[in-house]
Amino acid sequence: MPELFDEFVRRKEREAVEADLPPYATAFDARPAGALAIGNGWTRRLFDGDFYVSPPPDATLPACSLVFVQSADGNTGAPNPSTLGGGETDKHLIYEGLSRVAADAVMAGAGTARGGRTIFSVWHPELVRLRAALGKPRHPAQIVATMKGIAVERELLFNVPGVPVVLLTVPACQALMREALSARPWITTVVVADEHQLAAAFKRIRALGVETISCIGGRTLATQLLDAGLVQDIYLTTSPRAGGEPQTPIHPKPLDLELVARKTGTEVEAGVVFEHVRLKPDTTYRAGIDS
Repeated sequence: MPELFDEFVRRKEREAVEADLPPYATAFDARPAGALAIGNGWTRRLFDGDFYVSPPPDATLPACSLVFVQSADGNTGAPNPSTLGGGETDKHLIYEGLSRVAADAVMAGAGTARGGRTIFSVWHPELVRLRAALGKPRHPAQIVATMKGIAVERELLFNVPGVPVVLLTVPACQALMREALSARPWITTVVVADEHQLAAAFKRIRALGVETISCIGGRTLATQLLDAGLVQDIYLTTSPRAGGEPQTPIHPKPLDLELVARKTGTEVEAGVVFEHVRLKPDTTYRAGIDS
């Protein structure tokens, strides 16, 4: 695994440096009160300004954002999100960049993490330097949520001792993975009774020192987090073309959102729209409750 990890890091860094990144242009910008504004000269040139991150909602919970790409017809489901047409700037500046550069952890469902031979981090040297300037370790912690279990011994993400992992799961899955987990002390297990206990899990994750989480999906996990009222920010890039799996919006219900920023793609990415939106604080999406 160490050799695989080194090879993976070199490839991701090379791809980020070689990518052609047309800059975004600002259509709307309203920094929320209390939000952290992050950036350096390189990111501000490409993003056309600062990137905003909400602080934790209180002393017991981490801040949590969702990062998604959707097609022009509102679909987020795709085996490879890059096929939805968000573009290279979205991939390297937002998805693998500003949305997680200040994050203590990146969170994904098992379906997103499984089989990818991946680590969720930042790769462009400018983003690596920005993360260091923010006082963060080279790679964020990895949080994987699974209610069915995952082959820990097969996935790169679980086998890099220098990158801490939090495995969020249920008792039955913990029992199935006990031997593999016991051999990997850098993995911390957070066990909940079921998916309705995410708020309690987040409190335990905050107690581990995680103050900011960037969640990259999938849709099931994103819906559960929204239903639990645990999300503050959504970073959403909309492609100019239709596609994706039909009827796969971020959330099955309309969300009551306030716009923070809107950026438009330029050059070959004209038609791409990036939006930072926030869940209104008084809005509840918990299962069974009409908003």
